[in-house]
Amino acid sequence: MSSSETIDILGHKTITSEVAASITSKYLQSTLSKSNTSDIEDERFIHVSSRSHSRFTSTPITPNEVLSLKFHVSGSSMAYSRMDGSLTVWFIKDASFDKSVKVFMPDCCGSDKLVTDFSWNPTSLHQMAVVSNSSEISLLLINEITLKVSKLRTLSLGSKTKANNCLYDPLGNWLLAVTKSEKIYLFDVKEDHSLVCSLNVGDISPSDNDAVYSTAWSNNGSNLFVGFKSGYLVILKANKGMLEVFTKIKAHTSSITSIKIDPWGRYFITGSSDGNCYIWSLNSLCCELIIQDLDSAVIALDVCHLGKILGICTDDEMVYFYDLNNGQLIQSKSLANYKSDLVLKFYPDKSWYIMSGKNDTLSNHFVKNERNLITYWKDMVDSTIIEKRRKNNGNDTNHNRRAGKNSDRTTKDRPSRFNSRK
Repeated sequence: MSSSETIDILGHKTITSEVAASITSKYLQSTLSKSNTSDIEDERFIHVSSRSHSRFTSTPITPNEVLSLKFHVSGSSMAYSRMDGSLTVWFIKDASFDKSVKVFMPDCCGSDKLVTDFSWNPTSLHQMAVVSNSSEISLLLINEITLKVSKLRTLSLGSKTKANNCLYDPLGNWLLAVTKSEKIYLFDVKEDHSLVCSLNVGDISPSDNDAVYSTAWSNNGSNLFVGFKSGYLVILKANKGMLEVFTKIKAHTSSITSIKIDPWGRYFITGSSDGNCYIWSLNSLCCELIIQDLDSAVIALDVCHLGKILGICTDDEMVYFYDLNNGQLIQSKSLANYKSDLVLKFYPDKSWYIMSGKNDTLSNHFVKNERNLITYWKDMVDSTIIEKRRKNNGNDTNHNRRAGKNSDRTTKDRPSRFNSRK
């Protein structure tokens, strides 16, 4: 931070866009430092660590990448599924995960199935829906005390259906289930998860033989955003248990791999395999910013809870952090040789995040004693004020010391009245 920016903060108690960018950059640098990064020590980490330190094996570590990672909206819990069929749930107690409670399910949906996706029920701290590329949706209850998982019930979609994506809306009124190219299903959560609507994918996409690649609910659950392989974005309106097409936009030249809604309801962001990321106004549905300096396909994106930082993962194993408000690059980091699709997910209640680690492990990135950018900015201002006062006090002390020495010297050199009389 330059001295002029410091004066602006201290003198006017305001923060300009330049100062905000500077502070955000410093914050991200802190989260990427070793002192503010901790490994999430789950079964995968233990396996990788034991193999890495073993003297008796030289075979490469078998890949086991993360398929889906999601926080509960409260920020009190987080879960992720892996290629080995496991589902791991953490009830978060502290920044380092050392005191957090872990529930591990090695074969969550059976020995022959993967948990392709899951979604937390926002109205319950311990319930989630799970899909496994099959005709069933499992509703699970995770007990934080006994560390046991029980199946509440199973929702059946039909013998030939293979749902690979599911999503509760933010208010917990609807549960969505999606197959890649056949149907979209809508369940009424308040009515015991009863099926109320289904749409054929072919009926809502303008392109032939299209497939659903990404979905996202609006913040109030009134609209559903669907990204397609063709690059089309279709916005559906949830109206009295029905899904109706609101609008269709040719958003990208290739598949829309990620959709994220700004927590403040200003924008929605789309990432594509065409290597571009678009920031759209939710009011006008017009594209306001384009991030097109990425060198590879976008595979994942997320936005921090303050709506300030946009995180983007690309296919060339790069992670970028942009300012959502102006599209400027703040920080970037290479995760080369990780050899799996990267993961980046911000906490829903603070400016920390979880990111891919080496050999399909996960790392937690945080700033100690700081929950978000606002408190980080406040502490930077406070520390700047303290440092300024310390320097001023030091200058005053040195000045007094010099003044005292000069006074002593003057007194010694001055002849006394008695000597002068003599």
